[in-house]
Amino acid sequence: MRYVIFIGLLSLLTVSYGQELPKKTLWQGQLGPIRLLLRINIDSLTNRPTARFESPDQGANNIPVSDLRITADSVVATSAMIAGTFRGKFSAGRQALDGVWLQRGVLPQPITLKRVEQVMAMSRPQLPKPPLPYRSDSLTFQNADQSIRYGATLTRPATGQTFPAVVLITGSGPQDRDETLMGHKPFLVIADNLTRNGFAVLRVDDRGFGQTTGNFATATSTDFANDVLAAIAYLKTRPDVDKKRIGLIGHSEGGMIAPMVAVQSPDVAYIVSLAGVSVKGADLLKKQLSAGARLAGVSGEALAASDQFFSTLIDRIVAQPIDQVIPIDTLRQVYRTWRKQQPDDRARGLGMDNEPALTPMLMQFSTPWFRNFLRYDPVPTLSKLTIPVLAMNGEKDYQVDATDNLNSFDTNLKRAGNKRYKIVMMPGLNHLFQTAKTGAGVEYGQIEETFSPKALDIMTAWLKEVVK
Repeated sequence: MRYVIFIGLLSLLTVSYGQELPKKTLWQGQLGPIRLLLRINIDSLTNRPTARFESPDQGANNIPVSDLRITADSVVATSAMIAGTFRGKFSAGRQALDGVWLQRGVLPQPITLKRVEQVMAMSRPQLPKPPLPYRSDSLTFQNADQSIRYGATLTRPATGQTFPAVVLITGSGPQDRDETLMGHKPFLVIADNLTRNGFAVLRVDDRGFGQTTGNFATATSTDFANDVLAAIAYLKTRPDVDKKRIGLIGHSEGGMIAPMVAVQSPDVAYIVSLAGVSVKGADLLKKQLSAGARLAGVSGEALAASDQFFSTLIDRIVAQPIDQVIPIDTLRQVYRTWRKQQPDDRARGLGMDNEPALTPMLMQFSTPWFRNFLRYDPVPTLSKLTIPVLAMNGEKDYQVDATDNLNSFDTNLKRAGNKRYKIVMMPGLNHLFQTAKTGAGVEYGQIEETFSPKALDIMTAWLKEVVK
């Protein structure tokens, strides 16, 4: 649900070197679901090596390396801008660098950078191309107390007076209005399809991101629900929106936020949950971390050890009263207790043998968003929903387990007495609703499909029936 985001401030460049390299080398590797590139050049004035990182799947193309150290057998490259470091050793023949990626707030991840001649271009054939047969406007609006200004795009059919409208709600992590990830823009694809089918669609940058103001770092799901309420209030001011046919489409965390909004606002007429979270956050995250480790090849005693650590850590965070700060030393002690029980080679293989490197991750787990998410139970909210609901999940989704979450939707919507809901399990689709082989995050950027046409057709047909 959350990925490395390359943001930060520029810093001064310092370089040490002890081994001559060709004037231009390009190294590429896979960092979870994204590609990481390291370009090493020779400055024409100083004749010294310089470097930059790139993450083309995230649209980050010029991340300066502020500290580059090259020896006869290794390369260490650090970018202060993103608080990230690659440490690697040359393979025989110097065609690969076997190493590890370290970044504040992210677990250490093993990565091999292979020397390549060029970066392969990404193909995203579903992205709409102009001319578009509908109207599309960039706009801004504010919440009730005018503390936040939202940047958004509204698309609507070219003909007609008023239209049913939907607000798209992004998943966790700072997202732009298109929910851009690894070159994919799923919300742009969804908006294009729905607008061609008669809907007005509002997609909005998350608070503190893109053209939206506010502080993302201190925000929780409750704050994001308030942002959606502001979007609904804006749509109600528009003469081209049918105020009785406003709905919500939420992906992942967004599929959890949509019901939160619906029980607060009588203006929400229907909901689509795309891999929406409908079980306790703590239970979901434990299962997600374990499934992700298995897909990454962790098994046996190492997997059991990883599961034990994260389960203990999550339980400790949930046990802390929400109004009390969790001292970082409390979370460090969870790690230290676990570490004493693990052989060095197992901890090293999991990338969990270095407490200072893990401390940023522990700090992230203690942020307001994480603490609130881990404690949140969607069941009481779902048990109140009586408006039409479409809940969809990809069968290969490892981030939001399809069986657990669809079962929860089914059980609790029945409990609410809801007679107008539909549950759909999509075979072969992953968390992003792409047709996938395994569902692992590493595939997200490799798959050309942005959003399954079958899933689009099911969602569109259901929506058209609901707003008749």
